[in-house]
Amino acid sequence: MTNTLFKLAFLLALTISLPILAQDSLVFQPEQMHKDLVKFKTALIKTHPGVYEFQTPEEFEQFTNQLMLETSKPLEGKAFYNVVLKLIAKIHDGHTGAYPKDPLRESFKKHKRLPFEVFIKNQRIYIVRNMSNLSIPNGSEIISIDNVLSNEIVSKMIRHYSADGVTISAIEHYLGVSYLSFSRTYPIVYDAKSTYEITYKDYVTREIKTKIVTSISNQEYLKIELERYGTNSNKYKEKAFDFTINENEKYAYLQVTRFFKDSFQEPESTYPDFYKKCFKEIEERKIENLIIDLRDNDGGKVSNAAHLLRYFVKNPFTPVNETTTKGNDQYYLDYNDNENGLYLDEQFGLKKKLNGDYKVTDFDYLTGLKVFKPIDEYEYNGKIIVLIDGGASSAGGSGAAIIQEYTDAIFVGSETFGTAGISNGVNKIYVLGNETGIVLTIPVMHSDIAVNKHLKRRGVLPDYEISNNIHDIINKRDVMMEFVVKNLLNRSKK
Repeated sequence: MTNTLFKLAFLLALTISLPILAQDSLVFQPEQMHKDLVKFKTALIKTHPGVYEFQTPEEFEQFTNQLMLETSKPLEGKAFYNVVLKLIAKIHDGHTGAYPKDPLRESFKKHKRLPFEVFIKNQRIYIVRNMSNLSIPNGSEIISIDNVLSNEIVSKMIRHYSADGVTISAIEHYLGVSYLSFSRTYPIVYDAKSTYEITYKDYVTREIKTKIVTSISNQEYLKIELERYGTNSNKYKEKAFDFTINENEKYAYLQVTRFFKDSFQEPESTYPDFYKKCFKEIEERKIENLIIDLRDNDGGKVSNAAHLLRYFVKNPFTPVNETTTKGNDQYYLDYNDNENGLYLDEQFGLKKKLNGDYKVTDFDYLTGLKVFKPIDEYEYNGKIIVLIDGGASSAGGSGAAIIQEYTDAIFVGSETFGTAGISNGVNKIYVLGNETGIVLTIPVMHSDIAVNKHLKRRGVLPDYEISNNIHDIINKRDVMMEFVVKNLLNRSKK
């Protein structure tokens, strides 16, 4: 039945050809979209390391057949881009993506943003920064946009964007930060309009109000935000790591916002040297409580998480069991539209396995495959508390996962964006839709993180589920830290 639908949709496409411009918008014909969908589908099946991790081949076939039917009539460029986003979201892998090239990219540049930074929780949308010309107080809850309720909006957004695995809270978190900002992604998934009708609950008066909000350009958004709030929101933090000791409460605070400082090519000693200074001071000051803050950790090298773990373990460990790919350099030539090669054979010493995949045997670049020995000097035996949230992604999630696997650390916060994941994002191919100019970015390598196999299909889960609500955000409260300091620290007996 599914193959019949697929063929029917393709036959319908053959009746129309050539792209046209209508009302200053690029319009694609079914034949064009179907050719690119077939190319994208084939590339995902042949190259993606986990296309069937969260679905069966039959389910994926049915889903792509449905997309073929959806594209059996002419669609504007943005509408087809949304179809591709749904295709990617179905994989549930944060390293897989898409972007438009010219002329579609040029039409996207005309899109303006909703003038709000938002916080999303439990399918409710709250304004935390207001860049509009309306006096809507921060903290106000958006009930609907153009008469579509907030829960319907969030549900639709999640069908177009996904985290590693099927976690909902993590993608809600990401829609509130700069990488996947709701202000930019909403006009992609919904209509990009000059004005929107917003119904909201006023944070101060508690009244339900409806107003017309004007969208603004990215330049206007950033300019107004800087003027009103003194900063531009950016998930990517300037400082990769930080360390302080709270003498009054007797705890050390180690914040790691990503697991590389400046670049992947930096000296391997960068993080070990930093950790050594931290644990030397912890020992000298006899600190028995360590808080590791991995919230909004963007990822990087899992080896830099492993170097931290060395201060806690008694036995040698290897954070990554194995890193594999579906083929060698020659294999990916048929799918990669990027002129630059992957250099897999040269960099990673690929060796073919019995199942036809290739595994990495050269660990010089993927150092997470090496054995890590415990560090005796400044070994830490006190209490470990780890803060996590939906912003901990890629190696940020994997780093949290190996700490949870090898220590008795207490985890506080909310589920991470990812954990072991289904790709490592180190190498990607670029698959160009020749008819539409949309490009798929597909990771080609999978790192099997050394954690319990039953914990690899979703994010790291906390022991204590603690997260901010809108009142905490408006009042600049860190409820996770407050909870930890009040309830979890070892207190010296007097």
